[in-house]
Amino acid sequence: MMSVIFKRKMTMKKIFALTLGFAVLFSALSCSEKAFDEKFSDPSKTSTVTCDKLMTGAFFVGCDTYKGFGYNTYWRLYTWEGYFGRLAQITGFNNNSGGVYYLQDGWATDRWNNFYDVLAQYRLMQSVYDAESSEDQANDRIFLDLTEVFLYDQLSQIVDVFGPVPFKEAGYLGITGDLSSSYPAYDDDEELYTTMINRLGELYNDIQTYANNPTAIVTAKLNAQDFINEGDLDKWMRYANSLRLRLAVHVAANGSLTSLAKTAISDCAGKKLVTTLDNGIFGKVDTKGVGDGAFWEWYREGFAGDGKNVTASQKMIDAMQITGTDDPRLKVIYNPNGKGEFVGKHVGEDSGDQAKNDAITKWSDRAYATLDSVTFITNSVMKNPVFTAAEAFFLLAESYQQGYLSGDAKAAFVNGVKQSIIEWYDRNMTSVAYNTNPYKHFQATKAPSEAEMTAYAESVWNAYSNKLEAIMTQKWLHLGIMQAHEAFTDIRRTGYPDLDYPTDTQAQVSPNIVQRVCYPLIEKSNNTANYNNAVSSFKDETSTVLFWAKELK
Repeated sequence: MMSVIFKRKMTMKKIFALTLGFAVLFSALSCSEKAFDEKFSDPSKTSTVTCDKLMTGAFFVGCDTYKGFGYNTYWRLYTWEGYFGRLAQITGFNNNSGGVYYLQDGWATDRWNNFYDVLAQYRLMQSVYDAESSEDQANDRIFLDLTEVFLYDQLSQIVDVFGPVPFKEAGYLGITGDLSSSYPAYDDDEELYTTMINRLGELYNDIQTYANNPTAIVTAKLNAQDFINEGDLDKWMRYANSLRLRLAVHVAANGSLTSLAKTAISDCAGKKLVTTLDNGIFGKVDTKGVGDGAFWEWYREGFAGDGKNVTASQKMIDAMQITGTDDPRLKVIYNPNGKGEFVGKHVGEDSGDQAKNDAITKWSDRAYATLDSVTFITNSVMKNPVFTAAEAFFLLAESYQQGYLSGDAKAAFVNGVKQSIIEWYDRNMTSVAYNTNPYKHFQATKAPSEAEMTAYAESVWNAYSNKLEAIMTQKWLHLGIMQAHEAFTDIRRTGYPDLDYPTDTQAQVSPNIVQRVCYPLIEKSNNTANYNNAVSSFKDETSTVLFWAKELK
């Protein structure tokens, strides 16, 4: 995977001016021109707006080093994943803190704005493409396709937390320049899911068609401009199809799209999916930094910082000790407490005791296990999981177990656990410390053997009488803090793992578990008429259950 190093302080002057026409939309976005030049053909160096460069622009906006959400940037880890980590009980947190279930509006605004920044880039690409000759369109369609796949990954994440959102009419202000007509209506989330599932199937076929008949000039542009998969169209096909499988499974059990979903699941199972570490979709950062804005430094601080996302979850530890022996992943995910024990925070713990434990400053006396520093905190080359093989196998296992497909649920489950072990060991074993700080924990020299991984996975399968619970708990464990938003979506739609959600007695806002995130205040004030129309039939409350979900209590 090509390394990406960006720096906030340097502004790419022309790409955003040319592609969006109004600077305010990207006032917070910037990057190192030197680093960008090294990795891609810099669109800021040309006055010609082309689809390949607009694709790079869309990817860059979505994966911006500070407040992007396409990759696990510092801000996404610290705010978004940290919040959903609490909801999914993936991270240890203090009970009755007043903020267990509360999300700051500014954090929701950041996620919302980043998606619409990406969408604006895509809309301009559509406009440029539509104005081209048929010959140019034949060459440029692949850039539009790949950007659309990335866009739907981001759109689905927005829909899964907010519900109905503006989409079909959104993102055109940079093209029309007409503010009065730029306020978009909200699209029903069922319609958006239908669009995404159907289009991802079409995009897979379109990408495959081009992959079978590539041209030298377009291939060269892809290799230069695609920093997500480096022009590897096999990976793009796997990404599109795996994402489609994820979305279809999301809506296969509940709501009005079950029939559509089951048909799509069957289709996805017969096509390429992410199946190995090598064909997984990852973003990767570099060992060397660029000033105080080094990508890996911010990324690392998402775990370190003030310790919000570092303390272990007892629920996670319990899942890794379900068989009576330690999960192979336990020591590469967590560092034990001062007594060498794996102890995490949990919802049944007295909040006063938690406060006392937190007050312990001597490292050797600490009460709680923490994220392993080699794997997480000091790791300067941590890969950003976008779509992993373990997730794909767990999706297949769920589909077999639920009867959406005919197949062996246990075999898919075992493959999912094995791929998860491989992926977590890879993060640990390939870690490069950002400095020589003695704060360093366990680093493995080799991963467990094939036989050991298989034996462990089978023992976990046998430990559960409820096989859907086994599948979803292992998937939740695998996603972890890196993809906590997806883990919480799984909990809402399946009820597994089965978690307790006590009332936060100190909370003035959101004292109980939330079902969704409320729309940002800025959206309510800027797009008032369309917001009011949307909430006339859809309550903008954290207690509103989305169409595919089950109510958490």
